[in-house]
Amino acid sequence: MADNEIFDDPEKLKRGLVKVLECVATISSAAAVVNPIFGVAGSLIRVVLHHVDDEDIQKLKREFGSVNRALDEISQQNRQALLQIRKETVDKQYHEVEENIRNQFRKFMAIVEAKPEQVQRKKDDFVKSFINDKDDQNMYTLYEGVMGKRKLFSQPILDVYMKHSQGDQRVMENLCTRLAYLFCIGFIALMGYYGILGDDLESRNEEWEENMRNVQEKMQEVLRRCK
Repeated sequence: MADNEIFDDPEKLKRGLVKVLECVATISSAAAVVNPIFGVAGSLIRVVLHHVDDEDIQKLKREFGSVNRALDEISQQNRQALLQIRKETVDKQYHEVEENIRNQFRKFMAIVEAKPEQVQRKKDDFVKSFINDKDDQNMYTLYEGVMGKRKLFSQPILDVYMKHSQGDQRVMENLCTRLAYLFCIGFIALMGYYGILGDDLESRNEEWEENMRNVQEKMQEVLRRCK
């Protein structure tokens, strides 16, 4: 990937994190989420796998924590707005996926933030929790739910919200922001899981880069139809 050089440059990574925040906050172009988030994930995985613990990495951890808190705040604000629309069947299924992804990400960040003597235990906890929270199924369920490829959701998530909001621009932008946030943190946790297991990260990167492009196109298509 062209952004691999970001892995070894904390300043580039910091700029990438800010870019993710800006893109997720404005949802002006979901495409812009793809490259920075892949760089972020790669850098965090390097920290976890190689136990790097110098001053730059500590700074990196703090910067990421700050950006993640801001992203989470945005997501929570949007969640309140979206609660105005209730679609029991879709929302119930979607809520479980969201909670699993959030928990997987929290467990992964516990590794990043752990003291050196705690890293192995945090890794073991993360892998166990990741499996208990339906493994990598959550990201595929979310992806297929957005794209309309999974029977679990009778209709694509975006289409259901379009119908119930009557094409309201603000509601749909809020939903896309929330979904983009979940894809960001879900991807980081997913790649961390694959990395710890020794999976082929390059092929997984390629797979999810394509998936994110598909999500981007789907979001843009739906937003163009809003009033």
